[in-house]
Amino acid sequence: MSRVLPFEGIRNFRHFGDYTALDGRRVRSGLYRSGHFHNATEADRARLKELKISVVADLRRPRERDNEPSSWGEGFRILQSDVAGHAEPPHMRFLRTGDMSADGVAAFMRATYRRLPNEKGNQEVFAAGLRELAIHGSEEGFVVHCAAGKDRTGLFCALALSLAGASKDDIYDDYLMTNTAVDYDALVPLIHKRIEDTYERKVPEESMRVFLGVEADYLDEAFDEIGSAESYAADVLGLTEAEIEAVRANLIAA
Repeated sequence: MSRVLPFEGIRNFRHFGDYTALDGRRVRSGLYRSGHFHNATEADRARLKELKISVVADLRRPRERDNEPSSWGEGFRILQSDVAGHAEPPHMRFLRTGDMSADGVAAFMRATYRRLPNEKGNQEVFAAGLRELAIHGSEEGFVVHCAAGKDRTGLFCALALSLAGASKDDIYDDYLMTNTAVDYDALVPLIHKRIEDTYERKVPEESMRVFLGVEADYLDEAFDEIGSAESYAADVLGLTEAEIEAVRANLIAA
């Protein structure tokens, strides 16, 4: 069965539970990751309710949320951070001024993954999301997302799966699934036009595909910064040993 769930206006929505965890047990179900929800249709919102999602970890910065707001309504608890204020997000600044050759984009992405674990806003939502996963009911759904659902979201899911004891192969397979979960033939022209209209820049298609995709060495860069998921959760995110153990225990299906 595919992990990717099709929606009308939501991209890259998929399940990141049900991998093999510690002692051959399974990571629990009801764990989802996604791109933003600004274009969700009524049918999409009805399906989200069917998934019993009650908590949303939104890793976007305030300016991103203002530009593409979500309309969750009642019944959802939103985890988000305002620490970055309304400064221009780094990826938007790069689209405006950066080297948009394929090599330039790849270098930016590697630098991004060295930066992501150290940004205060990401740390706040990572910590809140993990603490939620320590207590989240097994019959409830949890979703984490950013703009595209691949970088900040990918790092959070890698951390959670690491704490649950998933294998490195499964963690990286889950991360790299963005490259097959998204219809790039349809997406690239749309994003290209947005960049051209917003920033008055023409970007080669090859560069757009690099910008919108993921590579294993990007996640390697993040883990080189982090070290182990346990040490990062404790020393940087501030989770206690008991909280980390609760995250691990609650992520593993009974």
